[in-house]
Parts: sequence; structure tokens; C-alpha cells
Amino acid sequence: MRIRSRLLLLLIATAAVPTLAVGLLAWRDAERALSEAVAEQHRRTARAEAEHASTHVLSLATELGGALLLEDPHRLGPAGAQEFLTRVFLRRDAITQVGLFEREGRMTASVFVDDPEAFARQEPQFRRHDTVAAREVEEFQQRAAGLLSRVSEGRAYAVSEPYLTAVRRQPAVVVAARAPETRAGGLAAELSLEELSQRLAAGGVGHERVFLLDGAGRLLLDGTPERERGQEDFSGRLPGAAGAKRTGLAEYEEDGRAWLAAFSPVPELGWVAVVARPREAALAPLHALSRSTFGVLGLTLVGVLALAPVLARALARPIARLAEGSRELARGNLAHRIALKRRDELGDLARAFNDMGQALEQAHRELLGFNEQLAAQVEERTKELQQTQVQLSRSQRLAAMGDLAAGMAHEMNNPLAAVLGNVQLMLMDLPQEDPSRRMLGTVHQQAQRIASIVRELQLLSERQQLGRLPLDLHRMLERVLESRGAELTQVGVHVDCRFHPGEVKVLGDTQALGDVFGRLLGNALNAMRDRPERNLVLSTQVVDAQLVRVEMRDTGRGIAREHLERIFNPFFTTKQQWTGKGLSLAVCHRVIEDHGGTITLNSDEGVGTTVTLVLPAAPASSGLV
Repeated sequence: MRIRSRLLLLLIATAAVPTLAVGLLAWRDAERALSEAVAEQHRRTARAEAEHASTHVLSLATELGGALLLEDPHRLGPAGAQEFLTRVFLRRDAITQVGLFEREGRMTASVFVDDPEAFARQEPQFRRHDTVAAREVEEFQQRAAGLLSRVSEGRAYAVSEPYLTAVRRQPAVVVAARAPETRAGGLAAELSLEELSQRLAAGGVGHERVFLLDGAGRLLLDGTPERERGQEDFSGRLPGAAGAKRTGLAEYEEDGRAWLAAFSPVPELGWVAVVARPREAALAPLHALSRSTFGVLGLTLVGVLALAPVLARALARPIARLAEGSRELARGNLAHRIALKRRDELGDLARAFNDMGQALEQAHRELLGFNEQLAAQVEERTKELQQTQVQLSRSQRLAAMGDLAAGMAHEMNNPLAAVLGNVQLMLMDLPQEDPSRRMLGTVHQQAQRIASIVRELQLLSERQQLGRLPLDLHRMLERVLESRGAELTQVGVHVDCRFHPGEVKVLGDTQALGDVFGRLLGNALNAMRDRPERNLVLSTQVVDAQLVRVEMRDTGRGIAREHLERIFNPFFTTKQQWTGKGLSLAVCHRVIEDHGGTITLNSDEGVGTTVTLVLPAAPASSGLV
């Protein structure tokens, strides 16, 4: 057999067979990987829906238990207990009823909406809650009392089986939290599952369907009220889903269509979350992959069969010379060239081979040059790094000089006191008509200004040891306003106090915090002078049980945006008066920081400035200062 024929057969065998084998293996691996990816995606979606359902219900149990830990409603009296239940009721729109129970199972107080208009006049937020009928209130009381009596030892809460409300015919559960100091009784709430049902209805992508089953495998929620009321039974169609303890996969038929489903248990509730898609939709990527893979394989085989004879005829004789040239290049002889004078593809290959050798030789020379250039760049970067280290060392020395300056300010008090004392004695001895008295008065005034700067530097540089005592925030703010009352009236400032209802207690030092609010009020008065509108709003708000927010908003001239980043820097001021030292806001920042709080400033030039302080709240049982 001629070498041409042998090369032709060899090319067909070595190209077609491996191509077909590799293509089939790749298709099989891709099919398996895609199937696993689709299944894993379904499982992840099912787990996510299960966790969301569990969080939706159990977070309410945690809130109820936390409310009982913070405050015992049984000791508040009827009005206090009703207010306590109202706060719990308004935390979530999905709560339809909430009740307080004694250990005997009797409901002592409750909150629910039976007349939305009447409730909305007291609190507009009541409009977002469902209206509850009297029959539903009775059923809630019975379920809650029974649930509280069945709370097992060692658990603080329990959740009832899902049910349909008697009048509204909506899915709901009762969540009960036992009081920590009693063996029975506590707090219970009816949680509507309508929001969860709407999420399931909107959660399906394309043909996907998401629904929840109860512990017996009956349909609980899927966003379709008619099907939810029918409680369709899936226990026979989805084997392993009813009462499932782990994530799994299953198939079932519905309306003549085959569905692929993944299910996952809902933690602590005994429900099961199911994500299902029609089989043809789920496997559509596999079918597309199969068609594309076999199409590519077919084109590859056709190309191999068409090119094999051409390659066999063209490569038989000059291939040895090409191989020899390759070996020379492999040995490092980049100057070697192939002398093959042909006008076909092999000739082009030989010329390309020669061009490649020339390019490699040129690249080798360029690489050597690049190495030299890289060495120069490394040396340059090393110098830059050394300069950076020098700058860092200089910054550290400047910081040490700042500390030294603060110490020097501290040491200036004694000689400054001597100067002030001597000037005062000289002023006392000089008669009023003495011409030197004016010069000494200027010296005395400037020395007092230096003393003020030294005092503020000490406040700024030294970490203050402040007492942490409970104090009445509203009373302290009123005292600050009274101390500036004459100045407020003189400037014509209208003060609007929007205080949080009731007492607001914070932990802090009365004198230090009073000084902070006095400084901030002084800044606001200075900013509103000569302004057409002079309004000052002072508001307080209890953020939670641990934090209190205070806002002071004025209609002054405001601060330019480019100055906001430096506004708390020492000696930076936007005031035009010569007395401005630029230390007031820096001192305020240090005092609030020493209290464990924060201070922020927002301003619009020409509109006004808002200063926000957040302070730690005092415990509710603490006495006031």
C-alpha cells in the first residue's frame, strides 16, 4: 500500500475515531452535569423557600419571647398591658390578633381590629391589619390556650398546626411564647400566612410552581386561594415528601403532565417546601445540548473525511524536513531556516516556520531587553517604596509632635495664669485715665483667649473619664434652652421641640453633655443671625432599648460641601468672627465619643444644618439625675 493511502487511513483513524469518542464522552458528562445542576438548583430553591417560611413564622416567636423577657405585661396593670399588646400588634402587618394569657388559659387582654375606621383614628397603622370577626376571636383564644398548655419543658415558644380562619378563610397559624417565670400562660399571636402565600405565587419562574405542604402531605400554600381551601393531598403523588426530614427529589403527574419536583423540610414547623417544573421544561436544556453536540460531531467528521486525502497527499514527502527544522528549534538553534521551495501549503508552512524562527529570535532579543527594562523598573519602584517609608516615618513624627503640642498646652497654664494675675493686679493699681490701661486691657483680653484655647485643647487631647449616670435627656435640653432663652428671643429664633413621648433616659455626664448641647446651640444661633428665616427644631427619638437619637436642625446659612469632611478637625472653622477657634465641634466629637455615642453633621449651603447625636440609653429601672 502506498504511503499516501496509509497516511490517508491513518488520518481518518486518528482524527475521526477520537473525535467521535471525545464528543460522546463530553456530551455524556455535560448531560450528567447539567442534570445535576438542574436538580441542585431545584433543591436550593426548595431549601430557600423552606428557610423563608420558617423565618416568617419563627421570627414572630422570637419577637414574642423577647418582648416577654424585656417586660412582664402581667405586672403592668390593664392599661399598661393593653399598651404592651398594642406595640407587639403593630410590629407586623401580618399579625391579626394578639392576646395575653394567664397560666389557667384565660385571656386577660387582647388587641385585634374589628372596626378599621375607629382604630385608624387612633393609629393609621391599624389600617394594614385584617378585620377579625368575633367567631375568629373565640377560636384564637381556644387555640392559643391549648397551645400554651402544650409548650414542652425547656422551650420558650410553640407554633400551632396551620388552619383556615373561620370567616376570612385565610391560612394562619398561632404562635405562642411562654412567660419565663411561669409554667403556663404567656403571649400568643395569630399570624396570617397570606403574605407567604403571595410570595409563593410570585416565586415561580416561567412554568415553575412553588408550594408548601403540611406534615401530612396536604397542600398548605401555593398562592391560589381555591386550591389552598381544598387542601389537595400530595402524600401519594410525591413519595417521601410528607414528613420529610431532608431535601429530596421526586416526580409526579398532574393534568396529564409529568413534573419534576424538589422538596425540603421547613425547620421546626414540620412543613415541606416543594419546587416543581414540568419535565419537558426542566429537560429542555438537555435536549438542546444533545442536538448541538451531535451536530458539531457530524460536522467534525465530515471535515475530517474531506481534509484527510488532501493532507495525506501534501504531507507525505516534506514532513521529514519540517520535523528536522522543529528539532533544531527545540535545541535552541533559533537561526535555523528551512530551504523548501514550494508554492503550496507546505511551502507556506515552511515560510511560516522560517518566519516563526525569525520571530522567536527577535522575541528572544526583546526579552533580554525587557529583562533589563524590568530590572530598571524594579529599581525605580524600590526607590518609590523607600520614599513612601520616609513619608510614613515623617507622618509618625508629626503625630508625635501633635502629642507634644498638647502637652505643651497643658504646661502653658501656669505661666498663663501668672500673666493673667499680674495684668489684673496692674489694672487694679492703674487709674482709669491712665493711657496704659487700654494696652493692658488688650493684653488681658488676649491672654484670656489663649487660656480658653488651652482649656479646649486639654478637652480635645485628653480622654475624659466621664461618669455614666442615668439622666433625663428632656430636662437637660430644656435647661440648655432656658440658659440661652434671652439670646434666642433677641435673635428672633423660633424653637420647635419634638420630644419622644414620656421620659427618655440616657447614660452620661450631665455637665459634659450640657456643654455639648450648649456649644451646638451656640453654633446654630451664630449661623442664623441675619437670616430671613430663623427656625430651630430639636427632636428626640428612642431608636431601640439601647440607643437614643437627638437631632438639632436649623435654618442657618449652612456649610459648603467641600468643608464637611474637615468640619470636626481641630482649628477648622467657617465662622467669620475673629473669636472663632475651630475647636468647638472637635470637643463635641470627643465628648460624644467618650460617652460611647456618635455625632454626624449634614448641611446644605443656604438651606441649613442638621446635627445628629446617638447616645446610649439608660436601663428602664434606673433612677434619674
